Amino acid sequence: MPKQINLAEKIERSLPAEAIALIKKATAIAESKNLPLYLVGGIVRDLLLGQANGNFDIDLVVEGDAVALATDFVEKAGGKLTTHKMFNTAKIALDKWTVDFATARTETYARPGALPLVTPGTIKTDLFRRDFTVNAMAVGLSPAHYGELYDRYGGMKDLGKKYIRVLHGNSFVDDATRIWRAIRYEQRLGFQIEPDTLQLLKRNVKQMKTVGGFRLRHELELVLKEQQPEKVLARADELGALQELHTSLKADDWLADRFQTARDSGRATPDFYLGLLTYRLTDDEILEITKFLRFTAAEALAIHEIRKLII
Repeated sequence: MPKQINLAEKIERSLPAEAIALIKKATAIAESKNLPLYLVGGIVRDLLLGQANGNFDIDLVVEGDAVALATDFVEKAGGKLTTHKMFNTAKIALDKWTVDFATARTETYARPGALPLVTPGTIKTDLFRRDFTVNAMAVGLSPAHYGELYDRYGGMKDLGKKYIRVLHGNSFVDDATRIWRAIRYEQRLGFQIEPDTLQLLKRNVKQMKTVGGFRLRHELELVLKEQQPEKVLARADELGALQELHTSLKADDWLADRFQTARDSGRATPDFYLGLLTYRLTDDEILEITKFLRFTAAEALAIHEIRKLII
């Protein structure tokens, strides 16, 4: 049996003091209710990669009622609470920090691209519903298990191989926005999409039509917040994902040069990047893509205005 990995020292050494204080406050509340609590998501991956920094959203999973736990947290620590009772999740905004609480759950999909049907589960089932193995790890926070790494699906192994790997063959069918996330993580981390996962991605790229424009717009907005979004866009172009937003979009050397120029000139914002990405589209094509991605009339007008600044 492999030795249990414990990240307690790494947490204390790598995370900002404010983050540790928030985690311990949530843990104390969960412990008072006898509820197992876990640190999950990208923060765990980045701790293992040694890439921890001060810009964290803290993602917590509880085997119990997350909304009730978050409500108690706000009563004791303050913050602005937003709840999503359909998924039994809550978000708390505290100055520069965001703490997300989620009930450990199982998800099923009534059809490709549908929002999942959620039922309470365990940390094991909760990790299985996630997008990639490197994001499907958790760290125990309850005192008896503090720092223990839960890696049920080979996340550590794939970190070592620098692979982005889905957890099952229907991953991109269930939620085709994962295609964009696979490409984004691949380029951000300097990893490779694992060969079988890459074949699944290519086979299912047309599934993006099942998730709708609004969700694809959210993924595009996340891409445009990356340090070098042109790399993600170029890879998406290569794999056919970019064309699923609009057939006329291109991510070529012209675009890469202008993204770099925007950074050099201090104009590198997601909105400006979007203006560059759509700059070579006709007015009719702009109308098509803004309608598909569910931009409001005011937002579509802003895209036209930004494109004028690029001239």
